Amino acid sequence: MAGDGRRGDPLAPLRAFETAARSATDFAHATTSDVALGADPYVVRVTDRAEGGRSFGILRGRSAVVELDPGLHEVARLPAPRSPTGMAFGAGGEVFVVGELSGDIARFRPGPGKLRPAGAIRVPGVHGFRDVAAGPEGVVYAVEEHDGRLFAMTQDRGDVAPPARLVEDRICHGPWRVLRVADRVLVDCLLDHAIIARPVDRSGFPLAQGEARIVHDGPMWGMAAIENSCSGRPGQGTGRGLWVAVGGVEDHPLDRTEGSFGFVDSFVTLYRIDGDVATKRAEVNTSALGLVTPKALYLRRDGAGHVVLTVAAYGSDRLAVLAWDETALGADGLPAEASIAMRTLPPGSASIDRLPDGSFAVANPLLDAWLRVGPERVDVVPVDDAPSAKRSADSRLGEALFFTTLMAPWDKSEGRLSRFTCETCHFEGYVDGRTHHTGRGDVRATTKPLLGLLSNRPYFSRALDPDMSTMVNNEFRVAGAKSDHDPWSSIAAADFPWTREIGFETREASPVDLRRSLMTFLMDFTHRPNPAVVGRSGWSDEERAGADVFARECESCHQARLVTDEPNTRLPFDAWEARVLSPEGPIVWARPDYAKTGVLPYVNENGARVVSLRRLYKKYPYLTNGAAKSVGDVLDQVRMGTDGAFVHQGKLEGGRSLDAREKHALAAFLDLL
Repeated sequence: MAGDGRRGDPLAPLRAFETAARSATDFAHATTSDVALGADPYVVRVTDRAEGGRSFGILRGRSAVVELDPGLHEVARLPAPRSPTGMAFGAGGEVFVVGELSGDIARFRPGPGKLRPAGAIRVPGVHGFRDVAAGPEGVVYAVEEHDGRLFAMTQDRGDVAPPARLVEDRICHGPWRVLRVADRVLVDCLLDHAIIARPVDRSGFPLAQGEARIVHDGPMWGMAAIENSCSGRPGQGTGRGLWVAVGGVEDHPLDRTEGSFGFVDSFVTLYRIDGDVATKRAEVNTSALGLVTPKALYLRRDGAGHVVLTVAAYGSDRLAVLAWDETALGADGLPAEASIAMRTLPPGSASIDRLPDGSFAVANPLLDAWLRVGPERVDVVPVDDAPSAKRSADSRLGEALFFTTLMAPWDKSEGRLSRFTCETCHFEGYVDGRTHHTGRGDVRATTKPLLGLLSNRPYFSRALDPDMSTMVNNEFRVAGAKSDHDPWSSIAAADFPWTREIGFETREASPVDLRRSLMTFLMDFTHRPNPAVVGRSGWSDEERAGADVFARECESCHQARLVTDEPNTRLPFDAWEARVLSPEGPIVWARPDYAKTGVLPYVNENGARVVSLRRLYKKYPYLTNGAAKSVGDVLDQVRMGTDGAFVHQGKLEGGRSLDAREKHALAAFLDLL
């Protein structure tokens, strides 16, 4: 019996919906999700609190920087670097903004009236930045995730110009947040599961010597830091050290041996950094409090000897205020206990800052709104954005099912059980850098992106779910495993009041409704453009040579198809360049079959499904078993036989390796996919 085992096929309506949607989709020109999913308020910052404060934010989905009035209503909007993800205030009052599809660090000045543009720092050799910070010495810091680099620079000119002084360092995999606090620069390395704190010299430039590291077994989605008022080990500058608050997944290997996702609760952890030593001083299981995926953190002192952390959830409708006695935190011995105050807040909090009156401003991409969180009430201020208003109710509900606990709201946080969301393992839909135990023998597997699924079925490396209807139904089953609830259940809007903000007000969603909504969102959840192709119209000679090598040695498996399981969508070589350099970059570079290429242990007795190479730069670590730490590692291990045999790992009798020229060219081409 198909579907979930009930009489007939309960998934039949979903299969018909999927077939119709696929037939209506132009896979070569599907709108990319950097603009398709709404305005996406992503960061909010408040400056000059002592002088009344001014609030600024960025709209990731509209490539804009905005100024907000005290009620968080928009009063000015200016173009920002494409797909902005980071904002910081400079010592001279500048507002710096960076975007993941631009190599510019835009500068703005909040004049006596409204915000106005003030030029940009153009950093050579960078396709896009994830975040930016600034120090009192005039140094600007930025991180980019493609090569894992931290930049420190100075720039005095007001037009678009390169830095006056530039220092860069390949610091880690997946740096996505950077802070400058006291005499430290902190970088959140999502894929290395580390936060790196480096001291700065007298000019404000980071020093590798003396760095401290916070390392967890799993990603950290948020951080905040303040200077420690207690004396610690001598270091650079004041030597006081820092308090660093971290929001992330449980510091424990993911466990799937019982058929569910174990040990993936959300935690908030407080560290003390003195010199090159980071010491854990407090820890709270926030999933047990109903607060899941803590991304938005604000750390301060309250004037009464307490370190106070306000933390809001992306994955659930909770905000917590955690307070520790700073004397207890600084003492040796057991971790300090926190006093905890909880309140409800719609999920989707990506960024938080404190307003002059003590209220909080929150950027919420899930609701496409700003939230003003006061002592007695929460005001939801939607972004005025016509395209956002045109999104279907199903797509918005599906986004909530993906990014919040709404898919399995009855999950528990006891022992190895966890409350979690899809994003717990798939940060912003991509990956978490983990190679986790699958629960089957000694098989381990890397996390795969969940964007671009409509064109890339069948699903999963091992089981090969034949269609999205089956896959989504299975995800509901696995998400709610061990919850003592039937995954084939309805959800009533009255039980989740925040869903009114996404247009889910007057009805109950049936099991079919819920699955159709998640499918609708996944159909809209296309890949973002590849920063490496933005503004490009043609391949370089090296990229073209790499395409030739790929066509000769790789494309028989990683085929140039627009739809993985439709052979008739395979494109000839002379059509590749235009498609690769288009904003959609729609070629999947996959095949729907199993293959054995030496990547052991195999996830299936027939090997593993030929993986898509689309947006390869976002898939660290590489190969199904995660054994390759770079694309170069992958290419170094390739062996090719004269009879068409090919292995990614292991020996191949009579096989040859790629030569240095082929590897360089092939790496350049793969970077564009």
